[in-house]
Amino acid sequence: MMDSVYKSTLHDSFSISKLDDIRSYIAAEFAYERNTAKVDEYVGQLQYGPEKCNQYFRIARSFENASDLSNTERFAKLAVDTAVKYLDKQGNGVTPASILASSLVLLTGVLEKQEKYEEAIQWLTDKMGYSSEKNRPGLMRLKGDMLVRAARYKEALDTYTAMLKARAGGPAVEQKMKQAYIALHGADTLGFDTYLSGVKARITHEFSDSIRRSTVKLKAPVFELKDLEGKVVRLEDYVGKVVVLDFWATWCVPCKASFPAMQKAVNKYGADTSVVFLFIDTWEYSNDVAPAINDFLGKKQYTFRVLRDEKDAVVKQYGVDGIPAKFIIDKEGYIRFSMKGSNGTEEEAVNELEEMITLSRGGSIKNK
Repeated sequence: MMDSVYKSTLHDSFSISKLDDIRSYIAAEFAYERNTAKVDEYVGQLQYGPEKCNQYFRIARSFENASDLSNTERFAKLAVDTAVKYLDKQGNGVTPASILASSLVLLTGVLEKQEKYEEAIQWLTDKMGYSSEKNRPGLMRLKGDMLVRAARYKEALDTYTAMLKARAGGPAVEQKMKQAYIALHGADTLGFDTYLSGVKARITHEFSDSIRRSTVKLKAPVFELKDLEGKVVRLEDYVGKVVVLDFWATWCVPCKASFPAMQKAVNKYGADTSVVFLFIDTWEYSNDVAPAINDFLGKKQYTFRVLRDEKDAVVKQYGVDGIPAKFIIDKEGYIRFSMKGSNGTEEEAVNELEEMITLSRGGSIKNK
């Protein structure tokens, strides 16, 4: 049946990429039927390398749905290896980089079901370094989990600690650390609390040192934007103050995830007129988003000063390539720190901003 469907869809005008996509969908149907011979027949006809990782992943998922662990593993491995091979190539909509993490997650899951923990650890160790910065914390957490399953508790603790250092921790990771610690040292909750406090103190000290070393001094591009009430705001108006710029958009999930911490930072400096927070809304699909922004701010009770970068001019001036993106500008109008993304706990995010603001004022920070 599927063979006849394939033949009926063939057309001279189809590109190699389009034909490969059709072949992979048919192979995925055969995979769900656990017809390995037919899967291999259609897979053998795939031609365009950069898209093969996504096609192998599609077939692996079908084998997974058919509870065929062996072939799920086989095609998940093919997906990972092919993604790594073509990382610098652009597929048709789905890039190899975007499929790599998903393939590693699938492969780890199927290896775990077969109790192949050591093999899962090796694949994650060898390949997750090729993944995007955004996906790496999740893969690190998977590796930690596999290390626990393999009873390699000390290495699991080290992996979870690395997540805390990367500001990718939180209560769930700390609970996993506790489980690994107890498995290694016995049910000594007080001992774990002391251990975790020591880890956090060391990370805070190292992070404070890194902030001191990472300061830059670039003249901040000046701009003029309107706030939600139509009032004109100029960066030059804030010379003599430390200014925190936060670029965001209404559709940006990580931006909104960072806002509870940003509100705490705003509250912390609420009575300090020498520090100003400006939230620059940019990269919107429509210029008619002011009502939605006001509604969002009201529901969440955020007291942000929002400026509209309707022409995306300011975001270009600052060279932003991803949001959320923050810039800390000193009293003389120089960018001293910049960061993008949103990781870590709310407390960590607020402390990080506090240290950067202090240094931008020309002060010194104390190791906590």
